[in-house]
Amino acid sequence: MIANFSNIILIGMAGAGKSTIGRVLAGLSGKQFLDTDDLITARTGMALQDFLDQVGSKRFQQLEEQTLLDLNPDNHIIATGGSAIYSDKGMAHLQTA
Repeated sequence: MIANFSNIILIGMAGAGKSTIGRVLAGLSGKQFLDTDDLITARTGMALQDFLDQVGSKRFQQLEEQTLLDLNPDNHIIATGGSAIYSDKGMAHLQTA
């Protein structure tokens, strides 16, 4: 059944297990796994908390939104960051993914 969906997006609170479950689902389905927290870490070169502490929550959420908007996934399991839900643009983009 998982294979029937082009992409599966995991959304939830920080620490809920999105990344853990996402990796398991990717392994079971053969889909690629993306974690937006990992993408942000790669973009900033910093741990998420360090980046958040340095730039503040507003700038962090702006980068998180841009990271979501930059995604053009096909056949992926995607774990979003805990605050991704606050981005209307990001959520709308994921609905079309």
